[in-house]
Amino acid sequence: LLIALFVGVVYPMVAKAYASGEVALKVAAARDIALVLDTIYASPYDIELNYDFDLSKFVVKISADKVEIYDFSFSSPESDPTLASYNFVPVDDKPNFPLLNQPKKIVFKKERGVLTVT
Repeated sequence: LLIALFVGVVYPMVAKAYASGEVALKVAAARDIALVLDTIYASPYDIELNYDFDLSKFVVKISADKVEIYDFSFSSPESDPTLASYNFVPVDDKPNFPLLNQPKKIVFKKERGVLTVT
């Protein structure tokens, strides 16, 4: 009975997200950001890249080897049934990227081998 209730509550929410295209946007953005990070880490030069795509409905969480994008209305990535995540090649520097709440633009900047994300 509990499982049926859970499915009955979550299913319309997931169906709405798929119908609105939000899931496709999250998946594409997670993949884009992971590929941008791979490219920046692989480059020996200083780089500044503006990811000028409105993700203001979401939260972007970047860890040492994964990009996760989830809906702003959820408190954590694990609670979003339409979570989008994409892995990238981990690096040894153990970055401490900020949690990006409702970003309208993300700036990736690498100077002297140190990557910052704002």
